Amino acid sequence: MKKLLRITLFCVFAFGASSTMSAQESYGGALNLFATFGNNSSVTGNYEIALAKNWTISPEATIPFDFDYIRAGARVDYYFDSLLKLNEPWDIWGGVGAGFNIGIASDYNSDLAWNLHIGGEYKFNQTWGIILEAGNGGGSLGVGIHM
Repeated sequence: MKKLLRITLFCVFAFGASSTMSAQESYGGALNLFATFGNNSSVTGNYEIALAKNWTISPEATIPFDFDYIRAGARVDYYFDSLLKLNEPWDIWGGVGAGFNIGIASDYNSDLAWNLHIGGEYKFNQTWGIILEAGNGGGSLGVGIHM
């Protein structure tokens, strides 16, 4: 899994650096839906809101495949595109998220969960993109819907 992530991120950097589109873009206004695999397999959704140049904040909800809790929280991401001089259709980010586990089993109630993550997106057009993200406990594959 680590080798696959390294290869994918290398390809994202290599192809992004060779793209000829403009590097200027705004972030936010995107609904992201992920399937996470690894230690905590789950489905996650977040909605990005522009916070400052290259920064977004997102409310986030996670539901594991075994349905024994729901995590409600938020995340903050920094987009490295301008720093790395990446062009559209590529985005690379890193960030941190935190949330409370609310669950059926008493051991999940109010547990604060943290997540460090790094990810990349390839946008097929102005609306749709495919996302690969890695963080605590596994990797995620998802779609970005830009509004």
